[in-house]
Amino acid sequence: MVLPHTPQKAQQLPRTEPDQLWSEPIDSPDYIPRHMKRSAASQFPILEVIQRLLYRLKPMPSGGNLENLLALIGLYQAIHPLYRLLQDLCIRAFTVQVTIPESDPIAKEVLAWMGSEVILTSRTRSAMLVTGGMQDANDNFHRHMMMARGPRIGIDKVDSEVLCLPPIGTRLFWIGFRPFIFSRRGGSSYRNNSVIAGNFVDDSGHLQNSLTIMTLGWSLKPLQDFTTLCHKFKIKNLTGTTTVYFAGGGSGDPYGEGWQSVSKAIRKLDTIDMDEDTKFDLIRDAEYYYSEQSRSFFADCGIPYRRGYLFHGPPGTGKSSFSAALAGHLGCDIYHINLATGSISDGGLHRLFLGLPRKCIVVIEDIDSAGIGREQAPSTTEAPPTAPTLSIGIEGMYGAGMPMHMPRQASGQGRRNMVTLSGLLNAIDGNASQEGRLLIMTSNNPDALDSALIRPGRIDKKVYFGNISTSAGKSIFKRLIGRSALAHDAAFTMAQIEQYASEFADKVPANNFTPAQVQNFLQGCRGDPHQALREIDAWVEENRSATGASGTSETSTSFMSHPAFDPIHGLLDNDSDLDSLMEGEGMA
Repeated sequence: MVLPHTPQKAQQLPRTEPDQLWSEPIDSPDYIPRHMKRSAASQFPILEVIQRLLYRLKPMPSGGNLENLLALIGLYQAIHPLYRLLQDLCIRAFTVQVTIPESDPIAKEVLAWMGSEVILTSRTRSAMLVTGGMQDANDNFHRHMMMARGPRIGIDKVDSEVLCLPPIGTRLFWIGFRPFIFSRRGGSSYRNNSVIAGNFVDDSGHLQNSLTIMTLGWSLKPLQDFTTLCHKFKIKNLTGTTTVYFAGGGSGDPYGEGWQSVSKAIRKLDTIDMDEDTKFDLIRDAEYYYSEQSRSFFADCGIPYRRGYLFHGPPGTGKSSFSAALAGHLGCDIYHINLATGSISDGGLHRLFLGLPRKCIVVIEDIDSAGIGREQAPSTTEAPPTAPTLSIGIEGMYGAGMPMHMPRQASGQGRRNMVTLSGLLNAIDGNASQEGRLLIMTSNNPDALDSALIRPGRIDKKVYFGNISTSAGKSIFKRLIGRSALAHDAAFTMAQIEQYASEFADKVPANNFTPAQVQNFLQGCRGDPHQALREIDAWVEENRSATGASGTSETSTSFMSHPAFDPIHGLLDNDSDLDSLMEGEGMA
């Protein structure tokens, strides 16, 4: 008899239906799905090795305690995304924050306050240590800030000094009973973000190379008060210093702002050896420009609140030094722009001027060497066979036979300049240019400058810095030799120093040497009046200019302002002068 074949029932494995939401049935015996345990085991393979060792010591039918550990790890991995989501929701709902690019001046103030008031005064477990002068041009700024904490930071031992700054990461600190969270982000790879123009963010949308300050609440006022506190801390501890900004951050600057800064000791005006009447006139004019009376005058007359100087003369006569001393005297920052580098374009120059504060001094150095000329427009008439040549004075500068207003780079020498004359003029006094700045241009050859660049309204005052005079020679001797001699040798008296200074000034021919040349000689005398008087005659013979004295025919100071505006008193002669002045501004 043949029995019918009955197939054995195969073992049924749990399978996931196509429309099932979870990867394992919810009626499985464990609370933690096995696929989460497997994920934890694959993430920590050492646990499997430990489990095998324990099994050989004491065989167990199941995973034992290590399986419970895998369950805890799997539970953590499941909860962590929810925790991050709730954390982000709480941060957005109950906190306020500000983000500051590290290239911004206020970021430097915040870093200095954090380094001095938080890092150095608490039991911190992390910090960024940098050797003074090796890491950043701003080290001098941070050094002055940390000096407020006491003598632990030796400013005289600059070479071996170590600065303590906040590290990359997050830090909790308290001001009174309010908590703050400080975060510092860094990064070397960036992607451009069209929303944050000129800045760079990471893949999570966070601004790179930036500081973030966060606190509880729904108002930004506590954060504004904190930045004000950092600024007051800077003002308190940086008394006697001037912040000098240099244009040309280049491609290495991820924020595209192009300013690098360094803090320097204020240059006193009495250390500038020049004609005293010219110096006093410039100081008085600049002080009036930043007075309330001047602001009211510009506003009432509808004149753009700007002022410009042209300092011209031979190299080494103190043009840049006086600019720095004037900034220290006025209590404002100074911004240096060198167009001759060829690394600044019209757009970059415009952005530099837009980022200027309302009160500052902008110095465009050696404007004549930048090679900026008037653009050649196509002529509608028949051109002559040969291009007009420069006048005799300009031929010596650019070479004979070159077209009028042709930039120096046209001859193929030097680096191509990316700034055009129209771009420079728009940045200086265009409709979108910043007001409140004091512009200073320096030039060794003002005759090479385009007339549109130095017209009244752009350049209000031209000042000639010439070779050293007899009175200036006496002044520089007393400053470099007299002060040191009186301080280190009690045998010298003030009357003797006055006599030595007069003798020295008589030995130096007037208007023949630059202040830099005389200063270099006196520095080599190391404060010894007798050595200076003994060696000056030989030095004069050795360094006497072959062309002789330059003479005194050069006008030391000339006003370029419109007659309707007195730069000292700000008075109008009559209504007709005001009308002509407004017409002149419109023609610009």
